Amino acid sequence: MKLILKVALIAILFPIQLFGQTADFYTGSVTFPANFQVGDYVEFLQVAPVSANAGGYYEISIAYTRGNVAAAATHLASISHYNPALWREVGRINNNGYMSPGNATFTIDCNTQYGVPRFRVRAINNSGVATQDMFVYIKVRSVNVNTNWIPLNASGNDLTVTKFLPMTNDWNLYVGNPYTADGANLAIRAIDNGNVGIGTATPREKLSVNGRIRAQEVKVETANWPDYVFDPSHKLDGLAAVEKFIGKNGHLPGIPSAEVVEKDGIDLGDMNARLLKKIEELTLYLIQSSKDIDGMKARSDRQSKEIEDLRNELELFRKK
Repeated sequence: MKLILKVALIAILFPIQLFGQTADFYTGSVTFPANFQVGDYVEFLQVAPVSANAGGYYEISIAYTRGNVAAAATHLASISHYNPALWREVGRINNNGYMSPGNATFTIDCNTQYGVPRFRVRAINNSGVATQDMFVYIKVRSVNVNTNWIPLNASGNDLTVTKFLPMTNDWNLYVGNPYTADGANLAIRAIDNGNVGIGTATPREKLSVNGRIRAQEVKVETANWPDYVFDPSHKLDGLAAVEKFIGKNGHLPGIPSAEVVEKDGIDLGDMNARLLKKIEELTLYLIQSSKDIDGMKARSDRQSKEIEDLRNELELFRKK
């Protein structure tokens, strides 16, 4: 009797909730049989975001083990008002992996269909001990208000998912000293087309930086490297034509003007290729000039010898 009372007291003081749900959290698990295939999925949960789905913002964490596989990950899903009825993969913000051959086994998909948004676990690899079932433990946290959790249990196979669900419409990082009354400074901003700005709220490129960049090494990939200049079929403009172009335009052929650079900047890869082309052309001009100079020197030497021979003959004629 004393032992029973003691166990009951421990259960009251240290409650253990293996699976269930609260207003903000849902916990559960799904099982994949030992012979599951890539593309197999289990649709496990329907959610009900507040404010006509506009408040849909969820963290979905999964964990699983099987033989030499031990992995976990957290995904971040954004569901807004009147999203399409489309399954898309949910982006991962955390990955805890120890596995062989080193690839994640499962991912999370979300169908943002208005009124019935829902989640599923989908296999993207089959690793571990293939003779064992695989249990996927799931925890979902609603960052905003979720009005209802509806557990589901639908399975199938889907190899058509090729798109990712956006995590956000845009993202900003403001930094500063919270102790002072000064406003924060914008450090990083990402917008809905994938452009990222550092120190700028309106990035026009994949990476726009408002300020100086310091790095130990920068590698720029570019195509059409101008080794074709050395091909015998390549036509090299004469220096007279180059001089005429410079006189008319105020810059080298094939090089943007100062006005264009000031307005649009330069592409490092493209500009390096253009400058290399000019260096190669200049090298060809120098080689040709060196040949011309050598030719003129040879002619001058011959002429000097001929003059010297004539002098010697004239001197002999005078002595006679």
